[in-house]
Amino acid sequence: MRALIAIDDTDNQESVGTGRLARMLADFLAEKGLVNKSSVTRHQLLVHPDIPYTSHNSCACIEAEILPYPPLANAKSEERPLVGRGIDGSPLQKTDVENSVEEIAAYSMAFLIENYHEGADPGLCVVDGAAVPAALPEFGFRAQREVIKTDDAKRLAEELGVFTWWSGEPWRGCIGAMAGVGLRSTENDGRFIGLDGIRELKGTLCVSEIIRSSRIRRVATASGQTLDDREIVDTQNWARPSLLQGEAVLVVVKHGDVWRPAEDKKGKP
Repeated sequence: MRALIAIDDTDNQESVGTGRLARMLADFLAEKGLVNKSSVTRHQLLVHPDIPYTSHNSCACIEAEILPYPPLANAKSEERPLVGRGIDGSPLQKTDVENSVEEIAAYSMAFLIENYHEGADPGLCVVDGAAVPAALPEFGFRAQREVIKTDDAKRLAEELGVFTWWSGEPWRGCIGAMAGVGLRSTENDGRFIGLDGIRELKGTLCVSEIIRSSRIRRVATASGQTLDDREIVDTQNWARPSLLQGEAVLVVVKHGDVWRPAEDKKGKP
């Protein structure tokens, strides 16, 4: 079972960005024994004068495998910490339920309450990765091409019954969070900013080394041609693969005798 956890609008001009906070949240959930095999993607939304944003108007989405057994299953009731409240508002203790989307949502909400930055209008959306409503990808594509009102996000969340949380301006952060879940669920949008091994790829490497040292599955040109294992890539110390057809693909361009990542560090999360 996997969960999709998306956040948006968690930062201000002086704080760490939403992308970094999403990576911190993924680490937090793993440390609590709730998930493993997580990855984080950045999704670009529409940049428009009518849309308030901090730097690039992007959201971030975590995809993670939910661990099947609660780590505190044998703990006495009084030893089980209250982690928040369930979707229905009832108190939720660790191991009241097995690790679940509801518990992931409660922990994520508690983390954001403690870590989002003053002046931000954060939003959170958490969905079972195997049961993403078809309307969410459509909502995500809309958020990439048009200005969406907060009332639209509220109406859709209530109609679909998906978990959302916001603070500050009502529903503002939920626009990006809901779009992030929808776009990630297509398995064909976004750039990985959190994926095992990618931040350790430095210098000039052959394709086989990149694949062996990270969860990148292919190195390919923008036209989709997969590079031979012996081809040389100058990583520029910044390798951020794209999510293409469900795979982490490092898209590269030719630069002299070597290849380089098609995207550079400009605007990195």
